[in-house]
Amino acid sequence: MARATRSSLPPSSLPFTLIDILSMVQNTGPISSDLLAAALKATVEGVVIWEVKEERCLIIFVNTAFETLTGYRSEEVIGKECFFLNHDAEHQAQNEVIAKAVSNRESCQITMLSYKKSGESFWNELSLSPILSKNGELTHYIGVQKDVTDRVKNEQTIQQKQQTLQNKKDELEELASRDALTGLHNRRYFEEELSRLWAVHQRLEATMAVVFIDIDSFKLYNDHYGHLEGDRALKAVADTIAESFSRKADLVARFGGEEFVVVATLENGVECFLQHLERLRLSILDLKIENKHSAVHPYISISTGVCYGIPPQGASSSLFTRDADVAMYQAKRTGRNRIEVVSYEADEATAMKPAS
Repeated sequence: MARATRSSLPPSSLPFTLIDILSMVQNTGPISSDLLAAALKATVEGVVIWEVKEERCLIIFVNTAFETLTGYRSEEVIGKECFFLNHDAEHQAQNEVIAKAVSNRESCQITMLSYKKSGESFWNELSLSPILSKNGELTHYIGVQKDVTDRVKNEQTIQQKQQTLQNKKDELEELASRDALTGLHNRRYFEEELSRLWAVHQRLEATMAVVFIDIDSFKLYNDHYGHLEGDRALKAVADTIAESFSRKADLVARFGGEEFVVVATLENGVECFLQHLERLRLSILDLKIENKHSAVHPYISISTGVCYGIPPQGASSSLFTRDADVAMYQAKRTGRNRIEVVSYEADEATAMKPAS
């Protein structure tokens, strides 16, 4: 019987997996230790058997495939802890998965970067299965190891390509949301983002402001200094506005032509915010961009319209954009280079009032 059983096993030189071998010997009756040893030797997968003693897992057996895979001889690893192939700190998470499985007497499968005796790294797919005694006590673990380096590298290459494509997509989307001249967000992005911010402030009952800013007498500037200088002036004004509203929560966009728009949360109160806008108005004058043909100021200036308050329930964001735009044109009609305000605060009448 023993000879017949051995003869049913494939020659050890052929590439059979452990599952192949075990399925072949299952129908041969009781498995002898010789047959099991031959089966373990025949598999191309590295097999390790650990003995569990006092919360330690010590190696008591490795097969020939393990020696070939790792470069370690059997006598070099017998008695070692199960983590010796992946002892670096970077593998702590994987080691914790193994320790948890052992603690819970469970199976597990992980893929980790392991190291051969030569120091060469390889991706190791490790499958662990517990062996229990008749009394249900955990006595051993069997580990099956496969070198899956090629597979992991292929997966990493695919992931890198996908990430590259995603990055390019994000870049294109970002470019599509930006104004080419100033680098600010464009009107389309502003309108989409304003709807989101409006809903957030409406839900939280938080005070927000929409600000429209227009460069005074800019047509005259373009007519007399040329469009190239006009573009430089637009860029300088845009940069100053962006620097003034640089918080992550602030939204600054070019609305069109020489008009800009800002959306901000009034975290420090209305007066503080209006003082901030006044400093912006003065900062534009401090650029000292000459505009001799302006009837307002010898340097480029801005007119600003503000609408602020807690977004009323049932209203859309167009309420604040409309009234901020109206306030800006009121600033132009009443002398330019100034700020006009519309308030939707509950304790104030909704009315136009000058801020400067």
